[in-house]
Amino acid sequence: MTDMDARPQTRGIKGLPGVLAATLSTQAVASWAMLVLAAIAPIVAESFELPPALIGYQIAIIYGVAMLVSLIAGGFVVRWGACRVSQIALLACGTGCLIATVPSLLAIAVASISIGFAYGLTNPSAAHLLSRHTSAGNRSFVFSIKQTGVPIGGIAAGLLTPWIAVTWGWRPAVALLFPVALFLILLLAPVRALWDRDRQPQASFGRNTLGDTGQIIRLPPLRWLCFCSFFFGAIQLCLMTFVVSAVVTELAFSALLAGSLLAAVQASGAVGRLSWGFLADRLQQNALVLAIIGAITTLCCLAFSRLDPATPIWLVFTIGMLFGASAIGWNGVFLAEIVRLAPASMAGTATGVANFFTFGGILFGPTLFVQLQAWLGSFTATFTWLAPLALVGVAFCLLTLRYGKRSSPKDTASESRPG
Repeated sequence: MTDMDARPQTRGIKGLPGVLAATLSTQAVASWAMLVLAAIAPIVAESFELPPALIGYQIAIIYGVAMLVSLIAGGFVVRWGACRVSQIALLACGTGCLIATVPSLLAIAVASISIGFAYGLTNPSAAHLLSRHTSAGNRSFVFSIKQTGVPIGGIAAGLLTPWIAVTWGWRPAVALLFPVALFLILLLAPVRALWDRDRQPQASFGRNTLGDTGQIIRLPPLRWLCFCSFFFGAIQLCLMTFVVSAVVTELAFSALLAGSLLAAVQASGAVGRLSWGFLADRLQQNALVLAIIGAITTLCCLAFSRLDPATPIWLVFTIGMLFGASAIGWNGVFLAEIVRLAPASMAGTATGVANFFTFGGILFGPTLFVQLQAWLGSFTATFTWLAPLALVGVAFCLLTLRYGKRSSPKDTASESRPG
């Protein structure tokens, strides 16, 4: 029996196309909510009379919460069902954005906690749904399509949010996320019973969290992948968080031009995810593809650090787009490899553990960036210090690849999951 034989054969909107559309949309809204304040950081900071670089702490709150929630998200998925968990994540995103419009720094902190709670739920619930509808032959590409929700959300944050903020004010731009999230919650309602038919209402939340985490970490290729994601995640969020502030304060970009650059970076990330996912499915060597991505990211860190006000706009966009294709393009291949290597029936749990490390890097990266930027006095120069992080990530990818060459039976086992 192949893994496709063991998965639901429902076609149409309730099968893979519908699951993919739902998980992609949920990811896009969650990513938009996560980046909505970063995309207009100079405007928001001005209203509070604070420096824009402090947006790094707001991002750190989001991912600190997401990091903790991801460890128990697998239990939520088992008990409530992946579709219901996705609806809860959407509600938390929308509510958090409403709270952020309250004129108080405390409100922004509470909003960040709500958005972080949501972000910790999205990947485990999506992995649970998609793992039932994919095979080894298409898994990387399908997961990469789903992960384009991150740059799609970034594009919305980079284009729509600054435009609304400049036209009507930054608070309406942030509040827009609530009706968008509510609309998606309602769209998911009709399919919830079908998609969540495997839920276990009596399951405990997190009772076996430590044991499940240990089971995942004890598998060497999964352990190396998790470590790799720590460093790749740190670089990704530094790029997404600080690119606007860097070009506005040091390259004299307007808020709208900087937003366009962020959108271009995110769009390149979407194209990168699809391209890397397609390549990984053809090569069946996900770890090798991740190592290539890391090498390109290293070069982009160094190139971005050399930008100055005399740099032509077209070159800034070119470097930024290549940076986005690599530093934002790795997640789909990574998540597909996690699901491939994970024990049967533990796709959501393994993804949650992997996200714990990814979010740990994301929590570490922007916080470190803020400190380095204050020391160096330059956003662009700070990107130089991200290059060593990328190289460490490449090293863990190569360890995963080396181990994988000795342990192909695990992949064979994953092709025979019980129905």
